[in-house]
Amino acid sequence: MQPDHQKKSSTEMDFFSEYGDATRFKIQEVIGKGSYGVVCSAIDTHTGEKVAIKKIHDIFEHISDAARILREIKLLRLLRHPDIVEIKHIMLPPSRRDFKDIYVVFELMESDLHQVIKANDDLTREHYQFFLYQLLRALKYIHTANVYHRDLKPKNILANANCKLKICDFGLARVAFNDTPMTIFWTDYVATRWYRAPELCGSFFSKYTPAIDIWSIGCIFAEVLTGKPLFPGKNVVHQLDLMTDLLGTPSLDTISRVRNEKARRYLTSMRKKQPIPFEQKFPNADPLALRLLQRLLAFDPKDRPTAEEALADPYFKGLARVEREPSCQPITKMEFEFERRRVTKDDIQELIFREILEYHPQLLKDHMNGTERTNFLYPSAVDQFKKQFAHLEENGGKSAPVIPLERKHVSLPRYSVVKNIESQIPCFYFCCGNALQ
Repeated sequence: MQPDHQKKSSTEMDFFSEYGDATRFKIQEVIGKGSYGVVCSAIDTHTGEKVAIKKIHDIFEHISDAARILREIKLLRLLRHPDIVEIKHIMLPPSRRDFKDIYVVFELMESDLHQVIKANDDLTREHYQFFLYQLLRALKYIHTANVYHRDLKPKNILANANCKLKICDFGLARVAFNDTPMTIFWTDYVATRWYRAPELCGSFFSKYTPAIDIWSIGCIFAEVLTGKPLFPGKNVVHQLDLMTDLLGTPSLDTISRVRNEKARRYLTSMRKKQPIPFEQKFPNADPLALRLLQRLLAFDPKDRPTAEEALADPYFKGLARVEREPSCQPITKMEFEFERRRVTKDDIQELIFREILEYHPQLLKDHMNGTERTNFLYPSAVDQFKKQFAHLEENGGKSAPVIPLERKHVSLPRYSVVKNIESQIPCFYFCCGNALQ
């Protein structure tokens, strides 16, 4: 056993003594797997920060998947905000023309909101308020950039033990331009059903708006309050039944604007349901929280508040501050020109490579000046990372010589949010550090 151990240590030392990206990140353990690939925790030796390195494999196998990856890394470069997960770095591939995998370095978050909801049955009113504030603050920024996330759910909201939340997974997001025909938005899968706005159940409205994300945030907030999903529909019809059981049947005016004939007929023929009072559905909840929740979950999208309007709700009195709630400049058409035309695998590969160069300033400068070389002057670390990831997967996700990163914070301590007794204003700074900076 001893020689093997020494061999592994030697391999790792060889790996980490290489130039470029390889010397920068000290891999610790596998922390996640999915259809996209693997995520490992690591330490950025330049900054001392804990990071997550996501290996996305075979990205060009399907053009639609490659476009989704391009969309996400582009949006996360353009949308820089405390409540949106940050890409720290993307590894340089070994070749500009011939690469299949990419390694994306994110800031490391300890859990996600789905796990937090499952693990915590003693969250306080201050937790609820702080969670919703962060989500709406992120949405204000995203929507002012003319971006719709379109797949908000607890698993797409990362969390830390200090109550900090960050929205992630922008693969289904879209940028709305004034001259974009909205009908193209209906051509692909949008939003996990349980968090899907009514207008997305059967394509109700001819044009959708940022209100679809507001609905999703309402569903998520209700789940935080109760510990279980609000509308866990088994299919579209069941989803509509659950919505109308709580909210009552929509008005004839709302039904008349439903574009989908089957959906319109179903709603018209539905027995008349009266709305259930939210105080009954959510006993013991803050009345101000329920008033805002009712606005977020308006059946008709035109009746929902914008994120900015929701942040001004009395529920956030003492917490909200306009100067801490920035807007974003609208994203330009040029950035998403690829969405408006038919693209080939080579097109997408070139665009992804161009995004990667954003994290390699000297190479980007050479690229922009037309002076880059066919063979990279700066060798890639990706080949070594590929071996390291494979080694970790084969060995149960642990890298023997390294102390594994602790990931114990699915449960939030009660003292995560404390109250200032004198002023009765939640003092999040005491526990959350710079969470609101």
